[in-house]
Amino acid sequence: MISLKQLTQLAATSTEVWQVFQTDAVKATGDAAEAADAKERAELQLRRSRNLLWELSSRLKGLSDEATASPAIRARMLVDNALKLEGFDPRMLAAREDKNRHAQLIREYQSTFDSLRLNLGEDSMRTMTDTFHHPERIYALGEFVKLRREKAGLESRAMGIEKKIEEAREESAEAEKESACVEAFLRTRKAQKGAAIALGVALLGMVLINISIIIAAAVGVLGLILLILGLLSWLASGVAFAAFDEELKRKVSALKEEGFLAVSQRLRKAQEAMRALEVRFEENRKELNALNAKVGKAVELERTWKPMTDLEVDNLTQKMTESCKQFFGETGARMIFQNKKELALL
Repeated sequence: MISLKQLTQLAATSTEVWQVFQTDAVKATGDAAEAADAKERAELQLRRSRNLLWELSSRLKGLSDEATASPAIRARMLVDNALKLEGFDPRMLAAREDKNRHAQLIREYQSTFDSLRLNLGEDSMRTMTDTFHHPERIYALGEFVKLRREKAGLESRAMGIEKKIEEAREESAEAEKESACVEAFLRTRKAQKGAAIALGVALLGMVLINISIIIAAAVGVLGLILLILGLLSWLASGVAFAAFDEELKRKVSALKEEGFLAVSQRLRKAQEAMRALEVRFEENRKELNALNAKVGKAVELERTWKPMTDLEVDNLTQKMTESCKQFFGETGARMIFQNKKELALL
């Protein structure tokens, strides 16, 4: 006859791939415990141990009730609870009554299992052994396919964002080029005005000769210096402006004040759009990395899943589901897996 010990060992050797797809609730609880000091951790561990003992005792009462579910479902769920009880450390219990309750609970689990085993018979116990890991594997396969599809969706989104980034990069480059042409044009126009003013100052110096040669010389020299600087600036800005293509130069030369502002706004919007797309791409990359880590961990635990197509996964899932339905009934697999998830959070 298959014993409770054999089944708990089978449960202990189960692949834990389904845990890859669980929430971080267990990790969050562990982190909270680590954050506390030594005394608080000890008190927390004691409370959790007593709560677990109480919870396993409460679950046993439900599994002993013949009205709750079929013997097959109850026996399968009892094994998961028994595994949790087997891993329980009674040294964490301070009170003698708690230690006694732990020892009594072990005996009660064994007697309850023996009763269920007699009701099921050897053939049913063997069937339960064969289908033992089906419920969590059904769930894990479904989550694996879903994550694989999400991964493909994120990869497709990344390609779309990259394309938009490239388009935004081109738009930004065009806007920068247009803005640079505007700046060169405005510098050229400013240099022209500066040279004209300098020429005016130089001519003023010539007029002042009749009044004072010294003042005329000073103003004339200043005007000449300003004129030379203005001409040099005009030449440099003119060369920079001439480097742009003729179509762009004609477009910029025809602009008025509001047109110059529009060019500046276009550049700013292009740069903002570029930054927004880069942020979206980075967020998508992080999400994709997280999914890749989950999928990779699942494949590491279940290497046969990697080459499987969605159709092959569906066929395997259907096969396991039918086996569970025949033995546990329509809701059996769901009840068993829910029990397993709740135990993981204790």
